[in-house]
Amino acid sequence: MRRIAAIALHTVREAARERIALVAVLFGAGLVSASYVLSPLALGEGRKVVTDFGLAGASLLATILAITLGSNLLSKELDRRTIYAVLSKPIRRFEFLLGKFAGLWIASGLLLAGMTAMVLALLLAFYGGIPWVALGSLALSIVELGIVTSFVVLFSSFSTPGLTALFTAAVLVAGQFSEDILYFGSQRAAPALSAVTSVVYWLLPHLTVFNARGLVTHGIAVPPERLLYGFAYGLLYCGAILTIAATVFERREFR
Repeated sequence: MRRIAAIALHTVREAARERIALVAVLFGAGLVSASYVLSPLALGEGRKVVTDFGLAGASLLATILAITLGSNLLSKELDRRTIYAVLSKPIRRFEFLLGKFAGLWIASGLLLAGMTAMVLALLLAFYGGIPWVALGSLALSIVELGIVTSFVVLFSSFSTPGLTALFTAAVLVAGQFSEDILYFGSQRAAPALSAVTSVVYWLLPHLTVFNARGLVTHGIAVPPERLLYGFAYGLLYCGAILTIAATVFERREFR
């Protein structure tokens, strides 16, 4: 466990040194500011606009950061040949992979939490109150980031940075429309197509489970059962993807 924690801490520090993290924070501050500037156009619903626009932007930026940084997760280690020095020590490959996953998840989660704090501070400053119900949405979004990070780790364990980013983005987009894919298959007469779409539906991550921003916008707290289901589903899904990633990484030959 200490070896995994050490690699995770190193990954967080490495992410903090990347300029993209600074750019993401600055862009996030501009995004929150823009949401307030646009709020007068919402006909008295400025608070809802700031909340929805700000939280959605925070989630999107954190996801982009996780994909961008994670796509270079192993390629940099290979280019610098530091991975040989790390793996020559008494550390297993799956521990190295879990450490990278944890570090990337923590880094992107901290960015998401910081962005959410910006949104809440803006609401307090200009609307005189903090919607603490946003914390439930934040918790679900952090779990969703864990799923994003697990896919980044999986694809980076055997693919190039460009393909890793492409594959991860494709899975995330498909995961947002998993219900539509199942509905499409159920409307077709061909049993084979229906069976295929059902399999795809169950394999894809159901990311709509983690989107509670609509509730927060209307001041409704996320139900505890939804939080529990989101945590359980997200952690189990991450565990399954990381198990596959570790299996692939164990069999990879470095040159």
